[in-house]
Amino acid sequence: MPPTAFRAGQTVYLVESGHRIREAQVRGRSGGLYTVRFTDTGGGIRVRRDRLYPTRDAAAAYVQQRKAAHQPIRPGYWHNVPIWEC
Repeated sequence: MPPTAFRAGQTVYLVESGHRIREAQVRGRSGGLYTVRFTDTGGGIRVRRDRLYPTRDAAAAYVQQRKAAHQPIRPGYWHNVPIWEC
């Protein structure tokens, strides 16, 4: 299913640094980039469509998916390979 386009004035959610969700409002679209203005600070940014989510829940689901995919390095392991196999 192709992603839907956002309209000017619509509220969207942006994931920053893979974990922080910020609310923004679409101001316009040019080519493949959307101009959004943050509701908390008033600042703005231009981003691709794939970084925007229509609801906070959709953005939170993406953040949870990234957390589940992340595998931390365990103590005693080097790049998740046991020391005795190096």
